[in-house]
Amino acid sequence: MLHKTGHERHNSYNIHTTLVLSQLGLDIVMYFMATELLCMSPGCFFAHKLSTSQSARKPLQGIASTTSRPSQLVRCSAGQTSGLTDRRQSANYQPSSWSYDFLQSLEANYHDQTYKEKVEKLEKEVKRMINKEDASLMTTLDLIDDIQRLGLGYRFEEEIRKALERISSLDGFNSGIEKSLHATALGFRLLRQHGFNNVSQDIFKIIKDQNGSFKESLSKDVKGMLSLYEASHLAFQGESLLDEAREFTRTHLNDLIRSDDLSKDVTEEIRQALELPLHHRMKRLEAERYIEEYAKRSDANRVLLEFAKWDFNMVQLTLQNDLKDLSSFTS
Repeated sequence: MLHKTGHERHNSYNIHTTLVLSQLGLDIVMYFMATELLCMSPGCFFAHKLSTSQSARKPLQGIASTTSRPSQLVRCSAGQTSGLTDRRQSANYQPSSWSYDFLQSLEANYHDQTYKEKVEKLEKEVKRMINKEDASLMTTLDLIDDIQRLGLGYRFEEEIRKALERISSLDGFNSGIEKSLHATALGFRLLRQHGFNNVSQDIFKIIKDQNGSFKESLSKDVKGMLSLYEASHLAFQGESLLDEAREFTRTHLNDLIRSDDLSKDVTEEIRQALELPLHHRMKRLEAERYIEEYAKRSDANRVLLEFAKWDFNMVQLTLQNDLKDLSSFTS
């Protein structure tokens, strides 16, 4: 089984960082170009005219009145200092370690025929799992969620959609899946993510008591509350029940991580969710993180885990090759 080395993880992170900084650098250059155009010597001037309503107002305490000056000239003086020669500031950035020679030296053989055959075999096995119609509802939902978070969702879009169509057509779906908060919230999130907008927020009415408040017993269901918190971020405007659920779960999850009742792994998972929900994370970065977390689980599907590692390495190689090609235009 292929394991991703620390060097490969470092390369993946650096590729992402380099691309982000490249765009940032372009934005900074454009900003300074625009500033120079506006403030070219001998100086540009903007007439700041006070409106009638402004001149009629009483000046604020401690601020001199400007009503005697109907117009005020404001000069752009960015970068100018009295009596000193203008000098462009430098951030003294160090040269990038991703030189042309280094990029061209990156090599991997994940596109060899042997590896392709291995991937095809794993892909067929995962498709068989998704299409297994006699699997329990909870098993199917967890499988789809794991596939997506491991970064494999793009390979099984058609199979996942068909499986979700089967789930959405179940009798009594909108009355709550198996009366389980985790199953209900996970099913809701997956369906909304894939465009099944007919699933209603009313599916969560089962977690409220007769007075319209969330049941106190929910605070003991850590997994269910975390799933509900993630699902609440796919609410449409005006879905007040989901807005209430988000605040309810956020409050209780914050209380839980301040206590010593949870394991270190569960506490960290909750903390990450509160900081950045799944719906707002970058898929490839989440895949790298989740592969490492998933490998620690005793119930991890070893076929999925192996496939995720192979896929991650192959995608990383593709990105490295793209970066090689891009570097040839700038070298």
